[in-house]
Amino acid sequence: MQRRFRLTRRNDIKRVRQEGRSLANAVLVLGFLPNQLKQNRAAVIAGRSVGGAVQRNYAKRQIRTALQTLQPELDQGYDLLIIARKPILDNDYRAVVDGMRSLFLQAGLLKENLN
Repeated sequence: MQRRFRLTRRNDIKRVRQEGRSLANAVLVLGFLPNQLKQNRAAVIAGRSVGGAVQRNYAKRQIRTALQTLQPELDQGYDLLIIARKPILDNDYRAVVDGMRSLFLQAGLLKENLN
């Protein structure tokens, strides 16, 4: 995920948490809020409850890669906040992608026509 597509400022992340909608499943929490841009920006968070630094970094790498895989399928113009939950460490990459896709589908962020 390129740096210009990252949500890095604390105030922006806080705004998504407070004003945006959120959905969750066993491995991820998705927060989203429309922005005034033509692209999505995303922040990936893995708290200490996920594990030590190595486990948190592994979880964040999995999430970023899954997000990069799903990016062409997403509608643009949203700030996304993706938070890892502890069970992410027990799941493989495919389960993370499927879980993320299901959250995006519930949120209505997937493009209608993919064909």
